[in-house]
Amino acid sequence: MEVFKKKLELLRREADTALTRAETAERDLEAAKADIAAKDQETISFNNRISLLESQLEKAEVTGGDSKNKLREVELRVEDLERKIKSLEKERDNLETKLEAKTEEHNKIKSELDETMKAMDDM
Repeated sequence: MEVFKKKLELLRREADTALTRAETAERDLEAAKADIAAKDQETISFNNRISLLESQLEKAEVTGGDSKNKLREVELRVEDLERKIKSLEKERDNLETKLEAKTEEHNKIKSELDETMKAMDDM
């Protein structure tokens, strides 16, 4: 009977040890589940942030594309205006040359008129 009691005591200790290990394992399992839930939430948060950033990137690309198109339009308009400026400057230079020629011609004719008037006065 003594052997039986010792064996029973040994089995009780083993059962207590197993129970303690089981309780520890359950606590560890609960902690792991909590960690997994937290990581899942963090993953969801990161996925939402990624979606938001992708959306912002798409919007920026569209806006950037629009800006590039507008910039190109402005550049073309500037080039067109620069050509018009050059054309107008050339026309102005031609008109200034004509004005100088006409001014010289006017002064020459005026001088001739003055001489003719002086000659008529002298008569």
